[in-house]
Amino acid sequence: MKRIIRSMFSVLGVVCITTLMASPAFAQDTESPSDVENFQGTAYNGAVRLTWDAATDDTGVAGYYLHYGLTSVDEPGESYDDFVDVGNVIEYSLTGLDNDAEYFFSVVAYDAEDNESLRWAEEISLTPTESAGDYSDSEAPTVSSAEALNKVQVRIVFSEAVVLPSEDPQDAFQVEDDDLLEPLIVTAAEMDDEDGSNASVILTTEEQVDGATYTLTVSSDVEDASGNPINSGTSDTAIFTGSGAEMAASDDVAPELVSVEVVDNSNIKVEFDEAIVLNIDPSENFMIVEENDVTSILTVLGVELMANSDGIVDAAALITTSPQSEVSYVVTAVEVEDESGNEVSVAKSSGLFTGVAVEEDDDEEDVEAPVDASEFIAEIAEEAGKFLVTLKWVQDAQDSVQQKIYMSEDSESYDDEAELDADAEEYDAGELVEGDYWFKLTQTDEAGNESEGVIKKVSIAQTGPGVVGLMLVSLGLGRLYSKRKNRK
Repeated sequence: MKRIIRSMFSVLGVVCITTLMASPAFAQDTESPSDVENFQGTAYNGAVRLTWDAATDDTGVAGYYLHYGLTSVDEPGESYDDFVDVGNVIEYSLTGLDNDAEYFFSVVAYDAEDNESLRWAEEISLTPTESAGDYSDSEAPTVSSAEALNKVQVRIVFSEAVVLPSEDPQDAFQVEDDDLLEPLIVTAAEMDDEDGSNASVILTTEEQVDGATYTLTVSSDVEDASGNPINSGTSDTAIFTGSGAEMAASDDVAPELVSVEVVDNSNIKVEFDEAIVLNIDPSENFMIVEENDVTSILTVLGVELMANSDGIVDAAALITTSPQSEVSYVVTAVEVEDESGNEVSVAKSSGLFTGVAVEEDDDEEDVEAPVDASEFIAEIAEEAGKFLVTLKWVQDAQDSVQQKIYMSEDSESYDDEAELDADAEEYDAGELVEGDYWFKLTQTDEAGNESEGVIKKVSIAQTGPGVVGLMLVSLGLGRLYSKRKNRK
């Protein structure tokens, strides 16, 4: 908030100032300038024009600091994004702003000792738009059309955005009955809230004569955004036909929060009894705290408007939150308005709901195969010139529901040999002739996942009149085996 002193005093200057301060006649100015009042502004295309009343100070105002940013400042200790020293002026044009972005402004006065106003001027917000016109525009606005909305209201459309007089704006408009040459009294004039371009004005009149022809005349008190007044006698009139229609009843009933529904662990649906309008940052419109601990807050991560259960468009808000706990929460709508600008009342702005825990996924697919058996061996016996092979192992898999034996005579292609119970630890391979054999033992679980399997090689050879030697070769070979499908 304080100006940075960028220049340094000379040694002689410091000595002189020190001497003066030591003098009884010297008294430092510590009094702040008055607060800045009547702070106003107008938005243009990429710019704003700001004005204010001159502040006062016991030694004189030296200048003003204009503060601005994209975030409103309403709490002690907060500050705006930027500021500019505009000098000792009471109006200033700020250019280079983004169109369609809402900016917030305030201003303070400062004196020669850099004492500032104790309080910022009352904050205003302005939104530059392309349709608002150039602040250096010199072309006067014109009346484009006039139309009776009902028997007591008339809409006037101008060629560009206009500004009404701050006092008695209705006096800037005269309406006359063309046949009777009698005035139709205008009792009120205000900008059309439904026209974001600020180029429309709504007049309230005495009751019109249905079907009568009226001539509207606008005075030079009406200006465009650049301060150019309507030119008298040049496109400052319009003709409209009186209406006998009744004026629609105005909406002065605020919306109410009627229900809260938990969607899941991080989403709730809040319903209202009518369509609502949210802030630019809708997460600011809702606060969620634990019912029994207001310091425990659920973060609002996003808000999406949708239809409520009665089918009213934009009458419900789907709120995405940080993960909930299984406790009772209070959700409160903050500064939520309906389309007529009625703000939800405190008494009708809250609702209770109970959070839900994250649901466990019981259907998560099992893709892990059982472990293979260990100590896979083969015992070979000779009876009457025949060779009998018995396979044995230790079953280690706890989730196996079936065991399978495969046999190969070339170690490449395996044939199904047998299917065994999950707790089997032995298998009689039967009579075999001389040669090499490979046996594979796999485990299959309930999900159909089959293990890679363990492999044993058995070599049977006969020399001389009897069995001279029987070889058991354990290669410990592991082979990648496709799950759910045997490889032949």
